Amino acid sequence: MIRSQSEKSTPWPAVALFGAYWLLLLKHLSVHWTVNPQYSFGWLVPPLLAYLLWRRWRTRPDAEPARQTAAVCAAGLASLAFFPTWLTAQPNPDWRLVSWLLALEIVALSLAATHLAGGRAWLRHFAFPICFILAAVPWPYGPEQMLIQHLAQFVAAVTVELLNTVAIPAMREGNIIHISVGSLGVDDACSGVRSLQATFMASLFLGEMYRFHPARRALLLGVGLALALACNIGRAFLLAWVAAHRGIQSVSTIHDEAGFTIMTLCFLGAWGVALWLMRGRSEPPDTHPKITGRRLPGPVMAGLTACLVFTVTTTEAWYRWHETGEKIRWSFVCPSGRASFKEIQIPEVAAKGLQFDEGRAGQWSDGHESWLAFFFKWSAGPARSRILARTHRPEICLPASGFKMQADLGIVVVEAAGVAIPFHALTFTHDNREVYVFFCLWEDRGGASGRAENTTGWSRLAGFESVRRGERNLGQQVLEIVLSGYANATEAQAALKRELPKLVKKS
Repeated sequence: MIRSQSEKSTPWPAVALFGAYWLLLLKHLSVHWTVNPQYSFGWLVPPLLAYLLWRRWRTRPDAEPARQTAAVCAAGLASLAFFPTWLTAQPNPDWRLVSWLLALEIVALSLAATHLAGGRAWLRHFAFPICFILAAVPWPYGPEQMLIQHLAQFVAAVTVELLNTVAIPAMREGNIIHISVGSLGVDDACSGVRSLQATFMASLFLGEMYRFHPARRALLLGVGLALALACNIGRAFLLAWVAAHRGIQSVSTIHDEAGFTIMTLCFLGAWGVALWLMRGRSEPPDTHPKITGRRLPGPVMAGLTACLVFTVTTTEAWYRWHETGEKIRWSFVCPSGRASFKEIQIPEVAAKGLQFDEGRAGQWSDGHESWLAFFFKWSAGPARSRILARTHRPEICLPASGFKMQADLGIVVVEAAGVAIPFHALTFTHDNREVYVFFCLWEDRGGASGRAENTTGWSRLAGFESVRRGERNLGQQVLEIVLSGYANATEAQAALKRELPKLVKKS
């Protein structure tokens, strides 16, 4: 039924229903916004989205008749797909494909409802604000890491050139900048990807707020991204200049402040460009449509409500039913009794980024062979544990320190303390020598022997296995062992299998 302007009643049932769907999506995404500083800007997106919707509502056109069959089918498919996606997301909050599927399903559901309420006119009018939430969804991990590495190396290369130009001798090794007083690493934050993503979001918002045509939006976006890259090069140069003149230790005193300053400059710069593009233009006036929209059909509301209730209750019942039984747990014990053992203090920046509940590191040697071990543990319960445990992996982090990956040797299973512990074996080169890295990512799963439960943890297929087992919010731990001085990978693996039983205890 088409309602006139004079009818002021608000469709509260529809508002509550779609609000519940959106709250589930925001609950899932907010974990990333909290634990990953790279996406902390995501907290700004929901209020900005609401603001854009409000502005669009003030200038909405008259509602048009809608082809209900297509919209109802789209809403039905999105709501039905939401159940398996939400079920899979519970034990896999770090799986970014799942995050994208959730976001796209909620967006599709909202667009279908908008089309039902006001036809194509409303769909075109409200599409951008509804899709704006996609700016806060974490990027796919592979492309994101590739971008980070390329940006980090580019920023490091340009910074070295600038330092040499101002008579500060500097050399680059991967993402590392070597100067006379020490070395500086261009990490994820310094690579510029954080400000790049935040500026991308801000440029999209400003383009929509000022209602620019596509060409002006593209120009604003390009200028914003270029500004973000230039500002991060300036940040890296400033930190290196301060280190050269005041010492490496002084960098930590301005590192975070420089980051916040860069973010502020990027936003102000993008805003300035938007105001320049806005000159001579006026905002569209408020409209007073005679036809304000239709209520969603009763069967559609009933079906969407049933899907939501079924999704939430079935998911909770499935995982609560399986959240019983004894878990297989083990811990790493540093060989403190060895004369060559030296405990390593985990840097404050690394500890802040990893947010582990338990962590220790140490190094020791056996003649010409040297060992370096890192052990981190995250408690069971919060979804952030799984995300944090998978944030830093050797093939991602070590290249930033000048290591070059040579080979992926697959999974090596080592028996220790009655548990079969799987390690991902990798070979790197550093300082013209081979380094062998063994990385174990372990979840506190149940089982009789601990043999097969964790051997596939490196694969995404394990994510579906977690759904089948009804396992979520498990405790996470990481053990990374770096060996050097061995003739080849076979000798290094043999040494690991020989020594690990002395370093692991059942807990």
